[in-house]
Parts: sequence; structure tokens; C-alpha cells
Amino acid sequence: MRGVVVAIGNFDGVHLGHRAVLGRALEEGRARGMRVVAATFHPHPRAVLRPGEAPPLLTPLPVRRRIILGLGVDEVRVIRFDGKLSRKSPEEFVREVLVGELGAAVAVVGENFRFGHRAAGDFRELERLMRSFGGEAVAVPVRGLDGGEEVSSSRIRRLVLEGRVEEAARLLGRPHAVCGRVVEGEGRGSRIGYPTANVRPEEGVAVPGRGVYACTVRVGEGRYAACTNVGVAPTFGGRSESLVEAHLLDFEGDLYGLQIEVEFLRRIRGEKKFGGVEELREQIARDLLEARRITNATI
Repeated sequence: MRGVVVAIGNFDGVHLGHRAVLGRALEEGRARGMRVVAATFHPHPRAVLRPGEAPPLLTPLPVRRRIILGLGVDEVRVIRFDGKLSRKSPEEFVREVLVGELGAAVAVVGENFRFGHRAAGDFRELERLMRSFGGEAVAVPVRGLDGGEEVSSSRIRRLVLEGRVEEAARLLGRPHAVCGRVVEGEGRGSRIGYPTANVRPEEGVAVPGRGVYACTVRVGEGRYAACTNVGVAPTFGGRSESLVEAHLLDFEGDLYGLQIEVEFLRRIRGEKKFGGVEELREQIARDLLEARRITNATI
């Protein structure tokens, strides 16, 4: 049989369910002597079908591509999701995209995969259509990976937004991370003895709920323990939007302008308004000790 094995899905987060699909695709590829291609949609389908209602992403496209390639697939192909694609019937999608553009001889999907106009196609339809074009389809169970519940991007996204980053990490198979460029802040951290890297997250990315977190921060090839605040600085009068402010432990140097990656390990406490700067400084000292204790096992 000619062609490639294609694992297809949105793959936002590349969570345990996605990894099960990609792992099965790699097994099929090895057994058949075929290349393995991961096909992901961009932008998120809801950004097209329901403008203004797109969910925040767990993994921006470059990060998603990097993680997927790191699992061993040969190539990541991006399927542009637009109005034209959304109107294709299940048969048109398989014939023109899956078989025509991607060259799929075997399609590997999660058991709940839907496709075609108004999500009319399910796995049985995919299996029938792939067979009609001389190929095969394989469904991978995604239930039972977490005590019987389905592992989904929407579930993980909700956990992240609620600040429940430990639970999110368990379903992702790694800590949730926010990438962004370090920008100049208001200098309050430096003035009270705890300078922070003010991270401007990439647009449309899921940022954990307000609070203080134990984190690790990747700077180039280095990885540092950090205590990170996500919030509006209520002690200083607040601001209109939450910022990600990371105090790196045992780091010396200038981070301005650098792209860094903040991995959220555990929420230490919620955001709180303190009675004054000295009270805040004492709490930060306690937060740093807790962050160091939590991150000691990971650095």
C-alpha cells in the first residue's frame, strides 16, 4: 500500500489523549514501513465557526509543532481551517484533504473524531470512506486515560483558567507553559527587593487564573526555579489586566526582550491585597521559600 499514516486532530495541548493517537500512528507506521504525518488544524475551528468565541489555546502552533515532532513523527502538516473547509462534506474532506493533499493510506483518529460540514462524519463514516479510496482508518480510545473520564482540551483549559495547574499537568503529561517576551514593567518588584520578569504572553494563550505559583522558567538552554504572580497587583491599586510576573531564583542577568517559557507547577496561594509594602514583602519571602521547596525536585 502506498501513502503515509496520518494522525489527524486539533491536538491543542498535545495531551494524553492526543499522545495516545500519535503513539498509535507511530506503531502503524513502523508496522507498515510508512512515514507518519500529524495533521493539525489552524486556526481553531471555533474561531471560524463562531467568531469571537475561540477558546484560549493551550499550545500556540509553533509550540504544538515542536512537541509533536518531539514524539517522533516525521512531519507536521497544518490544515488551514476556513469557511471553505468547514463546508466540505465528509466525503469531500476525505477525498480532497485526507487522501488528496495528505496522501493518507491509514488515518488514525481519536474515537470521538468528527469531521465534515456540521461535523456530520464520525469514525464509522471515516472508516467507510477510507476503505472506498483503498485505505484504512483506526480509532484510538481516549476514555479511561484518567479514571474513565475523557481527556479533552476543553477540560484541561478549564483547569488552567481556574488555576488548578497540577491537575492540568497530569492530563497534559507535562506542566502547562506560557511563552512570551519579557517587557519592561513598572519596577515595583525591584524596588521592594524582588525583581520580576514581566512576561507578555502570546495572544490567545490560556493563562492560569490569578494567584502565586511555583514555576520553572526556561531561558535559552537554562532552566530556573521561579515564583510567579499572575494578577493585577491589588496592593498597589490594581490594573486593568492580569500580568505574568516571574521572580527567577538563582538567576543573574538581563532578561528584557528575551523570549522565555514559564512552566506552572503548583498554585501556592490566591492573589491578595496586603495592608502595605512591608506585609507584602514578608509574604513574598514566604512564597519564595515554598516555590524553592516545590521546584527542588524538578531542577
